[in-house]
Amino acid sequence: MPNIKQILHAISDLPDQVYTPKDDSYLFVDVLSDLPLRDKEVLDIGTGSGILGLFCAQKEARVTVTDIDDVTLENVSITASKLGLNVKMTKSNLFSNVVGQFDVVLFNPPYLPSENIKDSTIDGGAEGRTFIDRFFNGLATHLKQDGFALLLISSLNDPHSIIVNHSNYSISVAARRTLFFEELQVLLCRFRDLAGQRLDS
Repeated sequence: MPNIKQILHAISDLPDQVYTPKDDSYLFVDVLSDLPLRDKEVLDIGTGSGILGLFCAQKEARVTVTDIDDVTLENVSITASKLGLNVKMTKSNLFSNVVGQFDVVLFNPPYLPSENIKDSTIDGGAEGRTFIDRFFNGLATHLKQDGFALLLISSLNDPHSIIVNHSNYSISVAARRTLFFEELQVLLCRFRDLAGQRLDS
């Protein structure tokens, strides 16, 4: 059975450059908790603390996590061992070194609009969409035709523009949470010809 408290305890002592789970991470976990992931091929892009990939592995998914930072990947590997989970590690800048296709692709990107934030785990570039747009540009190659992606964004990123600019996908809001200065959203993205398919199918 998935146990998010067990994961949080295992990742409590994170290296300085690794993003600590916050409201965005927990909203994402809420969405994942309702999904049947057993034996699904799951790709967690830019894994950070590893919370999303580790949670999916607890749900018996076959998980690959990626990150551009060696220390981050080593930390997730150690955490997975602590939890008795089998997770594949791939050093990759978004999809650059990813091989194969997946049933589910996850991305909780840096999304704050800025080009001057010194913390690379939260600096999303212009309008906070630099990594979001790059994610969509690489997604089609690595998402199975009947698969789906889950993407965390903020109201600061102009969600309507994201939907309009990536019209080859059917994009809907799977969950949302209002904070004091923004609304977080987890977007569900499918190839447009599968728009009517249920999230839990």
